[in-house]
Order: sequence, then C-alpha cells, then structure tokens
Amino acid sequence: MTIALLLAATVALVLAIVVGGQRRALRRHVERLQQAEASVAELQLRTERLEAGLSGAGEGLIVLDEQDRIVATNLAAGELARLPAAGCRGRRLADVVPWPPLLAAIERCRRTRDEVAFEFDDTVGNRTLAVRVRALPGPACVVGIDDHSRLKRLESLRRDFVANVSHELKTPLAAIQGFVETVLDDAEMPPATRQRFLERISRQADRLSTLVADLLTLSRLDEPSVAALPPPPCDLVAVVRDIVRDLGPLAERRGLQLLARLPDAVVAVQAEREALRQVGGNLVDNAIKYTPDGGRVTVEVTRQDNRVLLEVADTGIGLSPEDQARVFERFYRVDRARSRDLGGTGLGLSIVKNTVRNLGGDVGVRSALGQGSTFWVALPHAVGAGDGPPAEEP
Repeated sequence: MTIALLLAATVALVLAIVVGGQRRALRRHVERLQQAEASVAELQLRTERLEAGLSGAGEGLIVLDEQDRIVATNLAAGELARLPAAGCRGRRLADVVPWPPLLAAIERCRRTRDEVAFEFDDTVGNRTLAVRVRALPGPACVVGIDDHSRLKRLESLRRDFVANVSHELKTPLAAIQGFVETVLDDAEMPPATRQRFLERISRQADRLSTLVADLLTLSRLDEPSVAALPPPPCDLVAVVRDIVRDLGPLAERRGLQLLARLPDAVVAVQAEREALRQVGGNLVDNAIKYTPDGGRVTVEVTRQDNRVLLEVADTGIGLSPEDQARVFERFYRVDRARSRDLGGTGLGLSIVKNTVRNLGGDVGVRSALGQGSTFWVALPHAVGAGDGPPAEEP
C-alpha cells in the first residue's frame, strides 16, 4: 500500500507539473496572441490615421512599403491613377498602376534616396500628370501625382495671348511709323496727299486706342469681383432700344434692315446698364459688319421662365462648326482681312462672353455657312423685379 500510495503521489505530482507547465505555456501563448492583436489594431489605427491625413491633400498620394505594395492612398490618387474602386491596399503597385515611367522612378528613388520628378501624358485620361517619388524613413516611399493639364492649357493660352497682342499692336504701329516717316521725308508733299496720310495715321491711332480699351476691359473682367451690393434691376428692353437707335445710321449706310422685336413690357435683369450696352452693342455691331449690303439684322428680347433671352440674328456669311467652337476666343477672327478692314480687334465677342458669365448668364451661337448666324445671350431675370409697363423715354 505504501508503494502504491507513493506511485500515486508521484503520478499526481508529475501530472500537476505537466498541467502547470501547459497552463503557463497556454498563458504565454494567449499573451502573445493578445500582443499580436494589439499590434494589428495599432497598425490598423495608424493606417486609418494615415489615410485620413492623406485625404486632405490636394494631390494624389500613394504610400508604398519596401516590396512596392500599396499601404495607403487618397481619393485624388484613386481618380488620377484610376485605382480599382474595390480598394488596392496590399496589392503591388505594378498590378494596378502599369506606368513604366513611374516604376522606373520608384526604382531610381530607392537606389539614390533622392526625389525623382517627371511629367508624362496620360493618353487614356487625356491629361498631363506631374509625378514625384520621395523616399520615406526606412525602405518605404511615397508617390505624389498632380494634374497639370489646366496649367499647361493656361500657359499655352498665355503664350498665344502675348503673341496675338504683340501682332495686333505691331500692325498699326508699323503703319503709323511708315506714314509719319513718309510725311517727314517729303517736305514738298502735296497737301491732298499729306491730308490722306494724316487720315490714315488717325485711323490707325483709333484702332490702337480701341485695342487698348478692349484689353483693359478684358483685364477688368478677368479680375475676381469684389463683394459689393448688386446693381439695381435694369430694363434690357430699354437698353436694346437705345442700341438699335444708335446703330441704326450705320445699318442704313450699309443698306441693311435693322429690326427690333421687343416686348411692350419691362424685362428686368440684375446688371449694370453699361454692361448690357456693351454686350448688346458688340453683338449688333458685329452683325452689321459681317452682313452683306441689302441684308437684315434682327434683335429680339424674350422671357423664358426665369431667364431673359437676347438674340441677334443676321443674314450674313455664317460660321462653320469649327468657327462656332472658337468664335468667342480672344483675337479669333473668321475672316482676318475683313475684320481688320472693318476696324475689329478680335476681342468683342470675348468681352461679351466674359461679361455675360460674370452676370451669371450664358452665351452661344447658332449658324450655318451662307445662311447667317444667331448669337444669343441668356441672363437671369432680376429677382423680385416684376415686369411692368415700359419706362417713358427721355
């Protein structure tokens, strides 16, 4: 019995030791699991914080680990790099953004630890993208993507504008210089010839003055408007009636009919009277200039729901689809020789467009070659300004 009890006690002790060891091992395993879960949670929290910080950036950002797997991105990167909507965290960059220049830049950045920047044309998105790759502490790196398409277009427009202004100023200045030199070199020039030259100098000076005035107007329209009280409602019908009266003699000299189809009531828009005169005057003046003798120009004002529509229709030369797409551009002329002969600067329709947009309206054209054109302007009807009988003319 004594031996049996001893054996039983020994077995119990061994079992207690084994069970205790297993419990300690189990506790250590549980502790390691808990630490791993805490590490994963901490990593998840850091990743979420990183993505939250990236979301506020204006440019697209992609954070990569040492194996070029995507750690975090922002919305801008998803749009610019066309990342999968389902998410791409953990995927290799080459699998979701197959841009060879980008992959080469990442490899170079890892090798040199220097920032690598380049531009390339994304033919699929029809954009010019600026890309920068920067090394982060450790083997990670971040890719920045920015859309420079608008900057490229603005730079191109700026170059074209400078070139056009230089050309437009050069032509009248050269003419003035030539006429002045001729008059100065010929002291015995007949009075009639001298008078003719002086008249040409005067016309070219007027052209320069008009061009500078139009450029100043465009510059003013391009400036962001300063917050101010809105102008009082203005009767567009009265403004158009004045324009037709003022330009009537010009139409008569050209043998044109200038017709006005205007409502009997006041049609008010929220705009300064001078701005409306500039818009309507440019449209009617253009229609008269580009309509052959014996043609007709019709000006009409109508009310459509919450908009006021001004239309200027002519029986002139008409516009091709290509011309219609560009006719509101600065310095664009359908017929350059005819425009210069008529004293045009190529800025009138651009002024119309910018003025109308600043007034919260829209502008467009309907036309066909040889069948005339209809330029239209849509402006918001003045809020709280009811239409009524026309004001008495002064």
